[in-house]
Amino acid sequence: MAYSGTYKGTRFRSILELSCMRHFEAEGLELGSTVLYETVRIPYGKRRMRTYVVDFAIPGTRTLVEVKPLSRSQNKNNRAKRAAAEDWCVREGWTYVVVTEDELHACGSSLTLEQAAGIDEVRLGERSARALRRKQSRKKRKR
Repeated sequence: MAYSGTYKGTRFRSILELSCMRHFEAEGLELGSTVLYETVRIPYGKRRMRTYVVDFAIPGTRTLVEVKPLSRSQNKNNRAKRAAAEDWCVREGWTYVVVTEDELHACGSSLTLEQAAGIDEVRLGERSARALRRKQSRKKRKR
């Protein structure tokens, strides 16, 4: 399950995206100004045209960043999106990067649901808040 919510008024669709947002800030980038969330749309598909909305765009470095769990980063649909994004980047002079939990963990930026809930600027969505309460309840029962 992807845990969603908002961070400083910007929606995130997973804890991985939130982790990435926080990492960008730690690197001196600012959400909504030097890092844009879901602003680049790229058409893709052979039989039926679809629209791929890339997670992050960093105009200053001309970089598109997609955040995906490693387990889903190479499925058929995501491979098609990636190919379309890479083609778009070649044409437009940008770079395309896929960030997984492994990269976020390696740089010390991966968050858990519990850690995310403890961040003042984070507002968890209703389903995420329920999941957090269930996790906390299970931990209490184990003690």
